[in-house]
Amino acid sequence: AKSFIEVTKAIGPYLSTEVRGVNAADRLAALLAAHRDPETFRWTGSPKLEVPEQVIPTDVPAWWLLKKKNAMFYNGFGRGDFGKFLMASNLLTVNDTSESREVDSHMPDVLAFIYSLQAPKFPGTIDAPLAKEGEAIFNGHCSKCHGSYGDSVSYPNLLVPQHIIRTDSMLYTSNYSNPQFVQWFNNSWFTKGDHPARLEPYAGYIAPPLDGIWITAPYLHNGSVPDLENLLNSKNRPQYWSRDFDKPQYNHDNPGWAYVRHEKPGKNIYNTDLPGYSNKGHYFGDKLTDHERKALIEYLKTL
Repeated sequence: AKSFIEVTKAIGPYLSTEVRGVNAADRLAALLAAHRDPETFRWTGSPKLEVPEQVIPTDVPAWWLLKKKNAMFYNGFGRGDFGKFLMASNLLTVNDTSESREVDSHMPDVLAFIYSLQAPKFPGTIDAPLAKEGEAIFNGHCSKCHGSYGDSVSYPNLLVPQHIIRTDSMLYTSNYSNPQFVQWFNNSWFTKGDHPARLEPYAGYIAPPLDGIWITAPYLHNGSVPDLENLLNSKNRPQYWSRDFDKPQYNHDNPGWAYVRHEKPGKNIYNTDLPGYSNKGHYFGDKLTDHERKALIEYLKTL
């Protein structure tokens, strides 16, 4: 196998995000593709593709949601065999596709395990009458995009255009501004064989399933909103905020991370002014009253 140390020395310096607590997986994939032949996966010391300077942040979705999805990634990217996307990280160490075939032979078992995962149950007390009110609000305002739960489970895998969702667009626009990576993948070994995968760019994002949403903060695809109340009330979202990574505290009453608001940005502060880190969009909860919002949050604890 390829030396992990050799590969990380080549790409490690280019993986740093602007703030703590977000994921640079898209950047990692781009860097690995730039150094790998798409058909053989042979490593080249110098990148063969131009890699943009900016590192786009994402928040890792809960694994138990994957079984409901027909596209693996936030932006509708990632169709076909999910195992191929999961094993893309083996580009860190494989010598060539012969080793990738060996890894691929184990992916059905990996996917079977992931698909067996269930969202954890809310550990606290739920106000049942209030949650019942929230269920009616959810079914009237949210289920069209996020699906239905309880006795009639459904999930539409709805791609929501940017002009409707209005969240930070950098993640999906990067697929158009840097098409070389889409082309690399769609011409690569990952798209061959009986169980191929492919990347299909889309100008927007998929509304995710909400199973276990109470424990999946921070919210939005870039992790820019610390808790559910702020997700449902955009006027109150903190512009600059931080959470404690050494002694993290999770709020169960208003699900999300305990956080501190700041007056200005800093080294360990989430700065929503930065490109890719915006907390704008998903304004659908703004029209709710405070009581309706509280009821909706109580219902979301039941999912």
